[in-house]
Amino acid sequence: MSKLPLRDRLVVLTRPEGRGGDWKELLVDAGAAVSELPLIEISFEPDDTVLSEVLDAMGEYDWIIFTSPNGVRGFFDRFFERFSDIRSVGGVRFACVGPSTEKALRGYHLDSDLTAAKPDALSLGQELMTKFDVENQKILLVTGNLNSPELSRLLMEGALAIVDVIKVYATEEKSVAETPEAAEFRRHGADAIVFASPSAVESFLHQAASLRPDVGARQPKAIAVGPTTADALRKAGVPLAGMAAAPTAKAIRDAVIAALT
Repeated sequence: MSKLPLRDRLVVLTRPEGRGGDWKELLVDAGAAVSELPLIEISFEPDDTVLSEVLDAMGEYDWIIFTSPNGVRGFFDRFFERFSDIRSVGGVRFACVGPSTEKALRGYHLDSDLTAAKPDALSLGQELMTKFDVENQKILLVTGNLNSPELSRLLMEGALAIVDVIKVYATEEKSVAETPEAAEFRRHGADAIVFASPSAVESFLHQAASLRPDVGARQPKAIAVGPTTADALRKAGVPLAGMAAAPTAKAIRDAVIAALT
């Protein structure tokens, strides 16, 4: 592989503002120019009543499951508004969907007791049920507003666990049509555009008319992060040029290189 396999290539990232730094760094190191179109934004506003009930019961949980890094950050930001000591979390075990979520948990000096081999919620649920007896155990599922209820249903019906769900963040579309980055995208296009979630795909489709590259501009190849996002692109009729198997900077860089070289 060339030291700069992405020289003269332009890659667009669609992550929320301020969240693509490590991805951008490795792409730039590979020679790419990187632009950002933050098609979604994350807000951390859990229901105060539910949050209060969860924090009041912290010592009762056997497991806390995090489905994303946003869930980790959103939960502990509010946790430390109530508690000054991490030990207030009790003797709970932690489970994480994917290596990025595990990394976020380690940022609080906590280890994951289980990280799914495949970075999706149902795989984590199946592994948890296979490797641990969680019948009648109390589980806190920390998630966002767009997450499917399938994991909680699986644990309650398949493992007979007691599951509380708290949605600590919300993912919403962000209009980028009037930004300088969007103007540049329309004018010049790009070589690749990276989608990290189905919600980013949906936001792009809703804004497609105002983001269409001009005649003669480069038509970007679509790169998905994970199979769920890849499915969203296929269902939308967007040709899939590559997929990063994990939401890590290295996997994304390698997927872009494979698609463009």
